[in-house]
Amino acid sequence: MATKRGYDITAVLTNRISLTDRTFIARQLAVMIESGLPITQAIRSLIEQTQNPTVEDSLKIILRDLENGYKFSDAIKKHPKLFNQVFVSVVAAGEATGKLDTALELLATEQERDQRFRGRVIGALLYPGFIVGAMIIVAIIMVTRIVPALESVFQEANVDLPWMTRVVIGITNSLINYWWIYLIVCAGLVFFLVQWLNSETGRRSFNAFLLRIPVFGVLIQNLEMTRFTGIFALMVQSGVPIIHAIESVARVLDNEIYREALMQVARNVERGSPIAQSLSKHDVFPPTITQMVAVGEESGKLEQVLERLSDYFEAQTDQSIKNISALTEPVVFVIVGLGVAFLVFSIIVPIYNLANVIK
Repeated sequence: MATKRGYDITAVLTNRISLTDRTFIARQLAVMIESGLPITQAIRSLIEQTQNPTVEDSLKIILRDLENGYKFSDAIKKHPKLFNQVFVSVVAAGEATGKLDTALELLATEQERDQRFRGRVIGALLYPGFIVGAMIIVAIIMVTRIVPALESVFQEANVDLPWMTRVVIGITNSLINYWWIYLIVCAGLVFFLVQWLNSETGRRSFNAFLLRIPVFGVLIQNLEMTRFTGIFALMVQSGVPIIHAIESVARVLDNEIYREALMQVARNVERGSPIAQSLSKHDVFPPTITQMVAVGEESGKLEQVLERLSDYFEAQTDQSIKNISALTEPVVFVIVGLGVAFLVFSIIVPIYNLANVIK
């Protein structure tokens, strides 16, 4: 019997379904189906291997549906948190063509690529995130420990304090005496921000703002174009109808602006417009996309063109990540330098003056 396997400790602890879960399921299913194992036996094997209770419960329901005569695509459609629209559509196409193992293999390969891709992006953002987190911890220690201890010393010595030190002491006293006000204000801001982002207007405005941020906006565009072209190529290769493929890709993209644009593209294609012409009506798609898709449509090699576009935008994303990393280092050094300068003028200088008074 297969042993239980944990492949994402965070997901296991929080009962959350992660991209690692989906990738593992797709790869294992592809291997087992290609080996000739019945789909029900493959699901049983997955149930024995997973340690995530949420995934395990979903797989048990899927197994029961399969035993009751459901098609695999119909069974997984009931679990959108585990199997997104793209997964379901590709599986359905694989079932229709009798090539379920090939469809699962394509899904596994695409999701493994997506996982590696996201890992590189997250890894590039860890360094600035760590620096900011460390600075916040140092600021909290200063406000709660160091400044209150020094304030009484300065008062007893009657030392003339610089304005920066007086500002720091004022902020510290305010935080210590009225911390509950700050807590309420922060909680209120977070609540209203979440409500705004959950609204259609807020979500759209925020996503549009992200695309306008210098450097980071280019990264987001390249990220979305990599996923769009890669997933679209996967669905075309699997035999999914073009309109359904565009709609499915739209639903799995992260940025609301691209989702809206692709849904409009799907409607235009349904009316008879070429894909490239429909894409060109939206300026969020770079000219490279529309030009190459037009070539793919005219030559009948849309799938190959989309795969090349996905490779191209993945390389562009890697370059964007390098640019952000190169930009982040000097910015972080400047912020750290300003923090050190502020510490020197607000804390160290008064201590030096105090030492002179004592002498």
